[in-house]
Amino acid sequence: MAPSPLAELLATSERILVFTGAGISTGSGIPDFRGPNGVWKTRQPVYLQEFLSSPVGRAEYWDFKLEGWDDYRGAEPNAVHEACVELERAGKLEMLVTQNIDG
Repeated sequence: MAPSPLAELLATSERILVFTGAGISTGSGIPDFRGPNGVWKTRQPVYLQEFLSSPVGRAEYWDFKLEGWDDYRGAEPNAVHEACVELERAGKLEMLVTQNIDG
């Protein structure tokens, strides 16, 4: 079977920039924020100004962080994470840009 156009492009590229979003980690069991079952369906975000000015806002933020700890603690890299590592090891990954907060 012939390689896919994406596989061919990756194989022949020398410098690759990877952009990721929350979806990259859902395969590891970490929920996203905006998806169909995202965190913001059941929780409201605590914005910086509220966090800084409100003890209730800070408590809500830390409660949310504590609630999600098990998802983060038990997470393992998935196939997409591993593919990014392989690009890096091959010397092709110029940069990885992400909005993720899961490390």
